[in-house]
Amino acid sequence: MAWSPDGQSIASGSADVTSRVLDATNGRHDLVYRGHTDAVWSVAWSPDGKRIVSGSGNIDNERGDTTSQVWNATNGELVLIYREQSEPVWSITWSPDNTLVASGSTDMTVQVWRA
Repeated sequence: MAWSPDGQSIASGSADVTSRVLDATNGRHDLVYRGHTDAVWSVAWSPDGKRIVSGSGNIDNERGDTTSQVWNATNGELVLIYREQSEPVWSITWSPDNTLVASGSTDMTVQVWRA
């Protein structure tokens, strides 16, 4: 889970292969992102609050969806898919200037890539 930079929303990932944006003031689900095909283990808001990145993978099948996906935090539109890790993405974070993402995987790598 991750708080939005303005503290008004929470992003979450789930084993049901979705990421959700929840309005923290009233508990309403504002958005459901369905771009992954395996469990979503990690999410992070961009520092400007405009995008979310989510990382996924299947712990039983390392060849599943091991992508990191950047999507619009308002409408769920896909911006970018990063496919360079070979196993589930367990941790993910943005650089302070909104330009880079670091993703950590069970393949024992940390990838830093332009988002």
